[in-house]
Amino acid sequence: QDSEISAFELQQVLDRVVSQRSDVKTDGFSLETCRSIISLLDMDGSSKLGLLEFHHLWTKIQKYLEIFKSHDSDASGTMSSHEMRAALAEAGFQVNSSVIHEIVNRYADTSFAIDFDCFIGCLIRLELLFKMFRTLDQKKEGRIQLDLQQWLCLAIN
Repeated sequence: QDSEISAFELQQVLDRVVSQRSDVKTDGFSLETCRSIISLLDMDGSSKLGLLEFHHLWTKIQKYLEIFKSHDSDASGTMSSHEMRAALAEAGFQVNSSVIHEIVNRYADTSFAIDFDCFIGCLIRLELLFKMFRTLDQKKEGRIQLDLQQWLCLAIN
């Protein structure tokens, strides 16, 4: 009605869309993922996505869906932890083995499989972290220095 979508509404929309797909497995998008999506794409500070922001999200999800499907080599609808490194690289994230290990610990299930909503959540979180780092690394030195309040704001975001 207001031409904007909140995190709660976004969760309903995304869950409805992915529940109709048989080529990806999902247990639904978490509210945390939807909040991260809004945090990344909300350009006007409304804590909601407008039509243009939602269009940007939709384009991003379609790109990530293609990456997910191309790296789901056994067509299981999930991505193994081994397939994750190449998928992240194709999405534009070069990360070392330690980061991959932490990603698997955070996003994989007990059999080390990552479903579609977790994959999207992971990529959105990485985008957000890289964006924050680039913003704070004004001298382009590849390192940042934070005081406690800055760290807390980043960690909560």
